[in-house]
Amino acid sequence: MKKILFSCLLTALLVTMAFILGTGYFIGNYLVSFGLERGTYGGHAEPPRAFALLMPPESRQYDRPDYLSESWEMQSGDGLHLVATHFSPKVSSDKWVIVAHGYGCNQTNSYYIAENYLMMGYHVLTPDLRASGESEGKFLTMGLYESNDVTRWAGQIAMRYPEARIVLHGVSMGAATVMMASDDEYLPAQVVACVEDSGYTSAFDLLAHQMKESFGLPPFPAMNLLDWRCKDVAGFSLSRAVPLQAVKHSKVPMLFIHGLKDTLVPPSMAQELYDAAVAPRKEILFIGDAVHGAASQTGQEQYFKTIRDFVKPYMTEDGK
Repeated sequence: MKKILFSCLLTALLVTMAFILGTGYFIGNYLVSFGLERGTYGGHAEPPRAFALLMPPESRQYDRPDYLSESWEMQSGDGLHLVATHFSPKVSSDKWVIVAHGYGCNQTNSYYIAENYLMMGYHVLTPDLRASGESEGKFLTMGLYESNDVTRWAGQIAMRYPEARIVLHGVSMGAATVMMASDDEYLPAQVVACVEDSGYTSAFDLLAHQMKESFGLPPFPAMNLLDWRCKDVAGFSLSRAVPLQAVKHSKVPMLFIHGLKDTLVPPSMAQELYDAAVAPRKEILFIGDAVHGAASQTGQEQYFKTIRDFVKPYMTEDGK
């Protein structure tokens, strides 16, 4: 009798575990597709469904800077064809900036920031990050592999223009991207400063925060299911996209910018990043009325003046 009871309990346990794992498998796959896979809502060039539902195509229209431009192309370390646009300032200059866009966006989202840098006399490179715009790739990696690509773009500039002095500027996921690039051993010496705007401490912590605050769901076990399936489906772990660790080894001066009304990425993350950073020089700027990713528009004058003052010492040999 005891053997029969034990056998029944064991069978029930195994069935329950199989049900939980099976359910978790499908939920995890759905979350990866919903949040990270491009083209899950509309055409192939469309962003992941999570972004596309919030930002329909008609709301993603941005004015292209009216400056001389050319297309650049590059292959990523894992074989993806990547594209970018190089905008030239009116007057010849050795000043350069790479502007990395945010989650679900493409290089057109960088045009506003690009325009301001062009007015300051910078060459501007606006890449379509992997799995975005016209660049190849199936999954966003929340800055992990995008950071390798930005390092390669910086290398392209350094190879073509050895005298260039390059600033890395990223917003949201782009901010995570440039922070992680700042710790890249292959980052060329021509990169002299990094500006991160609305960046997060880690992809895992950001999504766990949103799961709790926006949907009222406990991060466990949903985040664990997401990360489990992310490794198999998208080929990376969210726990590896950790800008907080990168800034602990950053090689270049870093400016942190965040809006105090940011409800997507809490301002406390900016403070945590700043406190952890060991960059040769660092500053932090909070823009009082800015929501997520909008500090450059809400506090335009202060935003770009702070950037100009921060990077000025690194733009010429004599710091002028």
